[in-house]
Amino acid sequence: MARLPAREFAARAALDAALYDLQGKLSGLPVWRLLGLRRAGPPTSWTIWLGDPDDMARRAEKVAGRFRRLKLKLGGGDGLDVERVRAVRSVTELPLQCDVNEAWTIDEALDALPQIDVEYCEQPLRAGDPGGAELKRRSPVPVYVDEDCHTLADVAACAERAHGINVKLAKSGGIREAVRMVHAARALGLGCMLGCMVESGLGIAAGAHVASLFDHVDLDGNILIAHDPWPGVHFVDGVQLPSDEPGLGVRHQISDPR
Repeated sequence: MARLPAREFAARAALDAALYDLQGKLSGLPVWRLLGLRRAGPPTSWTIWLGDPDDMARRAEKVAGRFRRLKLKLGGGDGLDVERVRAVRSVTELPLQCDVNEAWTIDEALDALPQIDVEYCEQPLRAGDPGGAELKRRSPVPVYVDEDCHTLADVAACAERAHGINVKLAKSGGIREAVRMVHAARALGLGCMLGCMVESGLGIAAGAHVASLFDHVDLDGNILIAHDPWPGVHFVDGVQLPSDEPGLGVRHQISDPR
């Protein structure tokens, strides 16, 4: 690990997962039990990608029976973000979250946030925006940061500009770093969300094993894959449940192209 370039976080996460998988198999324990954690974490959200309000509402309505949380992508730059949330809210009573992907100014955020019914707003401002501390102070909705927070070294600064952090294993360097980030965040009074990239079950499994540490979970990456080559995570009642087998509990499976 020490030989890898400092910012090759995805590569570090891959090696980290392999080592935890090996350690679990050698000890005969699933990774979640190896770490002294609960098996089940919070329900995962399902992401409703950016579109016009009616389109987002239709897509939300279609999946609302399968998931227990929905995360809405906002930041269209067209003044319709509040309408997007309202349109989705009109078709479901599920808890909603939103991710703005750095697209708002502080004025836009302060205008929109009092008008939307969401549990939290993820990365409303650009990473490093000097208005972050003011937004945290004035926002009626908890602000979580993603692009502002990569590793443990970023957590303390995030406490000044956010109510919580989004931890992604492929962004932070793996399970070990993620656990350290959660402990630091808790000490600073921050909420913790577990996110992901578009990943196979191999990447999602690593996250699922530590999901019980988090307040919110967004582990839907493998569900986007038609034929996941690494099955082993069980989607049960909206929760991405890790295997009870030793290690990560996933096995490589080659799909028949026919």
